[in-house]
Amino acid sequence: MGGSAQIDRTPVQRKEILASLSPWKTLIRTSLICGLLASILFALNLGRIEPLPLNLSPPQFDAARAHHTMFSLAKKFPNRVTWGENRKKSAIWLKDEFRKLGYTPQSLQFSEVIAGTQYNQLENIYVEKKGSRHPNEIIVAMAHYDITDTTIEGAMDDGSGVGVVLELARQFSRVDSDRTMIFLLTDSEEFGAFWGARAFARSFEKSDQIIAALNFDFISPGKLTRILTLCDGLKTGYTPLWFREIALNSIRSLGQVEAKDMDGIEEFVERAMQIPPADHGAFLEAGIPALNWVGQPANFSYVMAHYHHTPADVAEALEPRSFQIVGQAAERVIRSIDQLPKIPSDWRNSSYWKISEHYYLPGWTVTLLHILAFLPFLAFSTVKFAQSARVRSKQRISAVVQSELKQIGILFTSMLSGYGLMLVLPALHLITQYETFPATQKSLILYQPNLWVMFSVVSAVALVYGTFKHFTSTRIDAAFYPRIRHTVLTAFLALIIFLAFLKNSYLGTLLLLPPAYLWMAIDSKHNHEGRAVNSLLIFGGAVTFIAIAVILNTVFHVGVFYWYLFLSATYGLISPYAVLLFLMSITVMFRLFRSFVL
Repeated sequence: MGGSAQIDRTPVQRKEILASLSPWKTLIRTSLICGLLASILFALNLGRIEPLPLNLSPPQFDAARAHHTMFSLAKKFPNRVTWGENRKKSAIWLKDEFRKLGYTPQSLQFSEVIAGTQYNQLENIYVEKKGSRHPNEIIVAMAHYDITDTTIEGAMDDGSGVGVVLELARQFSRVDSDRTMIFLLTDSEEFGAFWGARAFARSFEKSDQIIAALNFDFISPGKLTRILTLCDGLKTGYTPLWFREIALNSIRSLGQVEAKDMDGIEEFVERAMQIPPADHGAFLEAGIPALNWVGQPANFSYVMAHYHHTPADVAEALEPRSFQIVGQAAERVIRSIDQLPKIPSDWRNSSYWKISEHYYLPGWTVTLLHILAFLPFLAFSTVKFAQSARVRSKQRISAVVQSELKQIGILFTSMLSGYGLMLVLPALHLITQYETFPATQKSLILYQPNLWVMFSVVSAVALVYGTFKHFTSTRIDAAFYPRIRHTVLTAFLALIIFLAFLKNSYLGTLLLLPPAYLWMAIDSKHNHEGRAVNSLLIFGGAVTFIAIAVILNTVFHVGVFYWYLFLSATYGLISPYAVLLFLMSITVMFRLFRSFVL
């Protein structure tokens, strides 16, 4: 009993201890503890990448043949837009080319709505070469043969990939293989967010047997200096480490160009965004191991600005040597996977983070590190709430909390009604109907925002908000009580963080770490200096979002950014779950601005 009396503390003692706690001291102490734990966790679980063996036999890939195929496709069948006659004619020609190699071409047809019109005879073309020892394990080499409506020949994107796939098909038609191989040419990569690849991944009867799919999005004009490997899935999925390493090491083993990998912070952003630029994303979304190669020159940014998806993308701009490098590396990848005694037991597993060329972290470790990054914010907010609760009556705190939650609910519901209107815009024929997304980079629709439609959505949000405010306003809503209101908004932000982690902890950390630490520092002082500082803190919380917007505009050329986001949400390229989290975050931002700046 005596020992128990020493441990037990009276309510007065507990209040004294609480009073001695400072939110900022708590933040510093918690940060030190979490930093130490993170360092230990990192050190104990950092794994070294063990490469799988490569097949180092001399490649037989014929670059001249691949280049000739690209040249013929580009010149004979320009304007191969998905809905056009030349796309259909090019499909017939490609089947004939496969037949010349001794294959029996097959088609997987699908339908899609493009610009309000449904097309029912879109066509993926593929051939199959049966394996001898592991016939139920399939390796896929693929490219798309359609082009966007802003180019003419589409030689780079993606006549070059078609040339590589056909030459690989020729090479492997002459040799035995342990595993089954499929050479696939997809339709509608440029429209509907890889609609042809999605149709194949979902409808092909043996898609669950595909162990690796290597996609060739394009080979750039000019002297090839590196091959970029992309691993991100559409909304979900990522390339398994074993497949990724075979692809990278195959490039390195040739010693001709750099094997560019998106590891470290680049992989972090790639995993957070999950908006891939090519067909591999649709395969990864379906749980099929896949990756994408892009052949790049030194001036790749110039190519993206002046060749990619423009009339300048012509056959004369591409060099045969580039086909040789990409083709030989691809041949080595396929041979190396084919010779494996058995594929890794966890061959679909993509739960890891590659830190550098030689090291990675397991997925569960990464998740714990993400959680540790937010714990100081939660500790700070908890202590601040406890201190605020001491100086107000429970009744007053309850009234202010209910008032702030009501304001959050009104604003969020109003924006939610706007999102609901966005989802029915195609059905109402207020914007043209497409599948998932209208088109890819540089499509004219991305540069022509429909301001009337956007104004209608904003007006609907304002109308719903005004109606709610008119019928639910009370006197307590006008009271300030800044500490309590700030605490409620912080708790709501913590809820957003939790929901984001349930879906994608990379995205939650990338976009919500800055607002968590900047918004918690907002001062309740209502003088001019305080308002100015609060403004900087509030808008500083959006720093990573702004950075992503700049990258999408300057590197990927997605048009007018706010219109791109509008269309992405409307057509479903951005998932409803992600949109809801975004609207919740905007709600917190608006309420903070209303309470601590205005």
